[in-house]
Amino acid sequence: MRALVWTDKQLVEMQEREIPDYTGKVLIKVAYAGICGSDVSVYLGKHPRAKAPLIMGHEFSGTVEAIGEGVETPLQVGDQVVVNPLYFCNRCRACLKGNTHVCKSLRLYGTDSDGGMAEYVAIPEQSILKLPEGISLKMAAVIEPVAVVVHGLRMVTKPFYGAAAVTGLGPMGLLTALMLKDAGVSQLYCVEANAQRAEYGRKLGLTVVNPMEVDAVQFILDETGGEGVDLLVEASGSPAVAKTMTEMAGVRAEILLLSVFKEPAAIDLRAVNFKEQALIGTRVYTRLDFQDAVTYVSKNEEKIASVVSHVHPLEKGQEVFQDIISGHTNTMKVLLEIGK
Repeated sequence: MRALVWTDKQLVEMQEREIPDYTGKVLIKVAYAGICGSDVSVYLGKHPRAKAPLIMGHEFSGTVEAIGEGVETPLQVGDQVVVNPLYFCNRCRACLKGNTHVCKSLRLYGTDSDGGMAEYVAIPEQSILKLPEGISLKMAAVIEPVAVVVHGLRMVTKPFYGAAAVTGLGPMGLLTALMLKDAGVSQLYCVEANAQRAEYGRKLGLTVVNPMEVDAVQFILDETGGEGVDLLVEASGSPAVAKTMTEMAGVRAEILLLSVFKEPAAIDLRAVNFKEQALIGTRVYTRLDFQDAVTYVSKNEEKIASVVSHVHPLEKGQEVFQDIISGHTNTMKVLLEIGK
């Protein structure tokens, strides 16, 4: 089978591999695989767990090709499916409390073991979800990042009828903004320093302020009568943004840390005290979040399609990753087409 294999820093190669052994598992013929920020981290050799050689890809969809010996499942050959890529120990305290998504030794297909950037992948039955009728395999490859947003917004306790801000309009921030808009936020502001991404958001009907051109903090305070927003979703991972979060957020506001910072960032904790703000950490998703993301994408496929900016053949993998890290192309969510 064809496989895109990460072999060294900034190097992925097309290789011929044996179809994986699917004894006790389900063999999936992969249709599409998404490229995530963590895949880019692996590509750059910066991911602490990924070891080369590795077939990346934890956002992928496909069709059941075969059921392995010993597998009892309602799935049938030909079913269109998506994979929840998380796997866990089932022994640590988090797992025993039902919080498997924050397992002490949480792992992902495509990061800790071979994933979906290949023609075939063998996955345990419990990690596979059959897709509803009508959803395309292309959009199904975006279910995983949608699940991250579903989980994050589920962590927020306040209703979304007030003012909200999203900092960072990468794929996750853009998905968050679109879903908050769906939820009925009366005032929604997005902050994005990349001019191309800012314009991308504006074309989708979002109010976007570029902090390279305008004082974003003052803009949001002016728009909210000096009060700040009730909910701020941080999706940039930028230390510069972290310093301003508490200024943009109002009294008793919630600040959802959707992005994962690569290193510690400065935060005004005095403002957290004085304004009684709540900082909410969030990581990946529960099984319920993933199932709800399947439903959301199936009902909002056209909206989710607006987040996908590029689709490339698997063979272009090295070129695509280099293009992403160069910043020369206005990429949002990028998919690799492997088979239909």
